[in-house]
Amino acid sequence: MSSLLKILGVLGITIVACSQAMAAGYSSLTHYYAVEYLKPNTSMGDVSIINITVNRKITSSEAERLLKEEIQRATALFPPKGELMAYSWLETNPAAGSEEMIKLPDGSNFLIYSPKTKTVQTEKQYDTSKQKPPQAGKGIKVDVSLELERGADGRVRILGATNLPQGMTLMIGLRKVGAKYLVQDKVEVINGRISTTWFSDGGKALPSGAYEVSISSPLPALQPAGVRAVIGQTGENLSGPIGTSMGSKMVDLTVKKTIP
Repeated sequence: MSSLLKILGVLGITIVACSQAMAAGYSSLTHYYAVEYLKPNTSMGDVSIINITVNRKITSSEAERLLKEEIQRATALFPPKGELMAYSWLETNPAAGSEEMIKLPDGSNFLIYSPKTKTVQTEKQYDTSKQKPPQAGKGIKVDVSLELERGADGRVRILGATNLPQGMTLMIGLRKVGAKYLVQDKVEVINGRISTTWFSDGGKALPSGAYEVSISSPLPALQPAGVRAVIGQTGENLSGPIGTSMGSKMVDLTVKKTIP
């Protein structure tokens, strides 16, 4: 790949590694893979993104090798101020939205480069390295109990009790098993209780049957200051049904319920 093409890529213009002379469009007949280096997003701490799109199936190890090579090129040409995240995609169908993410050998979705440490880690390695131990005496084992209440008009709402702190924001979803029905509501913990709006099926009574109720919380950084003082700045005080991402812990719980 020529130096000019590398520079164009760093400036946010798609560049390609060619199997022969450059041709119009990205095609499996003329290109092996395409590289896109997006400009930093200042609203997210100057995070930059690299996307590599291949047009033939490759192994997760090959994808990781390609990502490391492109990270090395990009950081050598224009050292980023913030972190750099690199993703790999498989596109065998030219239709928009047909790309499939290629996961890395440890199951991670991306590699991340830190300009402070000059190191490259997988998503999972980064997540583990950023996690903090719980603050002494402040551990919270997340406890949530739920029930579904059907109204006289057939609509349903979700009620619950929890030990999560006052004012904590949660997202509650209701999905019918085996059907294309999914609704969500953003709620707030008030005096240890949560309650959603009334859910319906296009204004009609919600059908009986098996449902999944999911509860999740946004990144701790998006919670009110009073909530972060209890759960920790990165959610480090939480344990139990939680998920982790980028070093932060968040509520992540799904239970099955039946609506009679």
